[in-house]
Amino acid sequence: MSGLREEAAGRSAPAADFLKRAARIALDLLYPPSIYCMACGNLIDASRPYSLCDACRERFGWANGDSCAKCGRPLHGGGPQTLCADCAGGGHLFEKGFACVEYADCRAVLYGFKYGGRTYYGEHIARVMHDRLLWEGRAQTEPANGRDANGRDADGRAGGPANAPAHGAPRTGERSGRAGEPGTGGLRRLGVDLLLPVPMYAKKERKRGYNQADIAGRLLARLLAVPYDGKLLERIRDTHVMSNLSAEERGANVKGAFALARDREDAVRGLRVMLADDIYTTGSTLDACAEALLAAGAASVRFIVFAATGAGADAGAGDLRGVM
Repeated sequence: MSGLREEAAGRSAPAADFLKRAARIALDLLYPPSIYCMACGNLIDASRPYSLCDACRERFGWANGDSCAKCGRPLHGGGPQTLCADCAGGGHLFEKGFACVEYADCRAVLYGFKYGGRTYYGEHIARVMHDRLLWEGRAQTEPANGRDANGRDADGRAGGPANAPAHGAPRTGERSGRAGEPGTGGLRRLGVDLLLPVPMYAKKERKRGYNQADIAGRLLARLLAVPYDGKLLERIRDTHVMSNLSAEERGANVKGAFALARDREDAVRGLRVMLADDIYTTGSTLDACAEALLAAGAASVRFIVFAATGAGADAGAGDLRGVM
């Protein structure tokens, strides 16, 4: 009898999923998601950038202020350090990373995007990523107010341009505006030949119904007007839950878990690749991706993430449900 119940439950699961999706669509029609702040749920008007209310934009710890020059995670303390403690120890295979906001401030956004079926968040997250890269490109080439070409002042501290909003939020007035419209020279100077999402294991992606990194990455590629391939890099084996693993255990967990698709091993040779993902914690997953891409001949591997845990934060804090 238990087998019959399990079989019946298996058949009813797709119907239940369909009803949930239908209910969500109906609610979206009655209460369009664009009129709510995706961080706190307060009512906003459609003109608010990134679908965030003014209060949330002000309180977010945007990472284009003091951030690690290697992985992009926010730094705290205001000292002259340019690297977080982890990156100062070396060992990362990626060339450089960029983060947009501190994870602690945007947990609700990432949870809804990753587990709540709110795939429409991807458009706003991609916009934030785009503007973060635009700011970075200009900061590297347009020094101002006593800052050098890396955006650092005489004491070595990083910072946003003079007209950046509070907390270094991406400058909304500099967005490209239309999907497919090339960015400014600042974006081109960052050097991206190909954008790839960090892949999910196929079985997990089928269960969830989508890969959040693919949704945001695909939209970001359109904004950047750069080539995109959501199927080139594959996660070839499942990995264990990582919330309770140390940094060393995480590295071992994902080592060798990624590879290029069969018969496409030469597709990244000589290219400057950028990876897109939702969150950066210890960098183990991005290192494992970089290892596969560099072994296939990529010239360099960088990444852009929406959120990153702050320097010194618990590595497990960024995992939401402990699954990466």
